[in-house]
Amino acid sequence: MTMTVDEFHRLLIAPEIIVLDVADAVLLALQRALVLEHPLVESPASHDDPLVRRRARHVLRSVARLLRALRAYRGAVLTVFRETQLVDDPF
Repeated sequence: MTMTVDEFHRLLIAPEIIVLDVADAVLLALQRALVLEHPLVESPASHDDPLVRRRARHVLRSVARLLRALRAYRGAVLTVFRETQLVDDPF
């Protein structure tokens, strides 16, 4: 797939966006894999849950927090990118 001029400009200003895209994809894949492997992980916790399910819940909570943090960072980066575009645009 060919990169557009706008995509290339964004890459030059904010190269971390590529890594954020990869991190998002990996974290979403991890969420799906854990839910597939442990279908009861999304049900309420029980005192007799096996250790592996408790750990899976912990990982899922951590993934959700990290995804929120990465998306907030992406929003801040894209805000700076848009502001940079407005400053650079002579029209």
